[in-house]
Amino acid sequence: MEMKSVFEVLNVIFLVSFLISGLLFTRLTIRRLDRKVKEEGSGTPSWDRGGVGLRVGMYAGILVRGKKGKTPLANEDIILRHARPIDRLLAFFMDISLIGMILLGITGLCLGYFD
Repeated sequence: MEMKSVFEVLNVIFLVSFLISGLLFTRLTIRRLDRKVKEEGSGTPSWDRGGVGLRVGMYAGILVRGKKGKTPLANEDIILRHARPIDRLLAFFMDISLIGMILLGITGLCLGYFD
């Protein structure tokens, strides 16, 4: 198998993994965590009130890290308290597949696959 074919197969695998894990993470985890945050009286973070979706990446980072950060931007205590193991797994797969796509993209640029 040619190296370019392996590169393309890996790209497709990471892309499909990111799309599936991202969809499941936003539908299952973010919806549930937003509801829990609202029940505890905090609401959506002020920096994401327009519904842009920036909190998706922030929540995923919090769940993968598994502990409160030094300068919390979101309601990390509530998020960590209500997180289930499946939430952490979905966040992990979403982050790993995104990092894999970025690394493959940089590698492809350096090796000239996009010429």
